[in-house]
Amino acid sequence: MKTTKLHLKMLFFLLAVCLLSACSTGRKIVPQKRPAPMKKAPELGAGNSSGVSPDFSHEVVSDLKHKANEQMRAGDADQAFSTLESALRINPGDPAIWHMLAHLQLKRGNADQAEQLARKSNLLAGKNNNLRRQNWQIIAQALEQKGLAKEAAAARRRAEK
Repeated sequence: MKTTKLHLKMLFFLLAVCLLSACSTGRKIVPQKRPAPMKKAPELGAGNSSGVSPDFSHEVVSDLKHKANEQMRAGDADQAFSTLESALRINPGDPAIWHMLAHLQLKRGNADQAEQLARKSNLLAGKNNNLRRQNWQIIAQALEQKGLAKEAAAARRRAEK
């Protein structure tokens, strides 16, 4: 008898749920608004992403590079590194900033990072052969620090071209 009452209660509950669900109205589906597509996507490496005008950003980056040089001469490598990172955020396509970071890492004894930063600078240097030579010298010194004499000699030859 007890189980019959339980079955009746469950049947009544299921019947009530079915009736109530049949009476409900479906939710009105509102299409989501999508932003309009960009007319033209910005090109990679075009301009700067900081929102600062190019003339002003060039001036700021120049000041930051000068400040970093002073900090390096004063022996404050950590502060110089921080200053160069700020310059890099403004103009990541400036090969001189990458070169300065490579030089700084070489002085700190971080040969792997120095090599990679100098290679990045070379990728961005274009036809700036003087900067490319300086980067190859850093790469050669970094390779020597890592005990790779043969590779260092090849890098030195590239620096002399």
